[in-house]
Amino acid sequence: MIERTQRKLREAQFFLGKLVQEGGRVVRSDPEAFGFYLSALLSAARSVTWALQFEEKDKYDAWFPNWLARRPADDQEFLAFLKDQRNYEQKRGGAEVSVAWDYIPVSRVPTTNRSHPAYGFHWFGPPGTPEPLVGVPVHSFESASGDQDVVVACRRYVGLLSELVRDFLEAHQTNAV
Repeated sequence: MIERTQRKLREAQFFLGKLVQEGGRVVRSDPEAFGFYLSALLSAARSVTWALQFEEKDKYDAWFPNWLARRPADDQEFLAFLKDQRNYEQKRGGAEVSVAWDYIPVSRVPTTNRSHPAYGFHWFGPPGTPEPLVGVPVHSFESASGDQDVVVACRRYVGLLSELVRDFLEAHQTNAV
């Protein structure tokens, strides 16, 4: 049941993983990768409900309004906000995202992809010399209720869509013997 919907959900989860990885990188080979993964994630995530409606239109149309109405108000607003961000991405050329820079000491640059600490980032200087800082981009959705970290918001979004699919399946299970 709803194989296409579940594929779209897996696609959204895939791009969430790529977004999380890219968001955690200090050294980037492609400065646009984060934005590309965000665009792909927003499109795939928005497609989850469309695929579900396509596969089970009558059931979905009868079920979804009640599912949404039972969600807390902040979830409802959040889902509408992310739907708008997807529309901005597709129809205006970009979601409403701002980038701020967080500066960290060079010796604290994450090195999770290194096999040995000797291959990490190190700094040596005369005593009393401050350690150089490296700028790390922090992406935030711009909203009237305050900025939201893009990665945190996208995790929440994919989590809500996972709940939606799970709840739909539970509500429409057939007890085949």
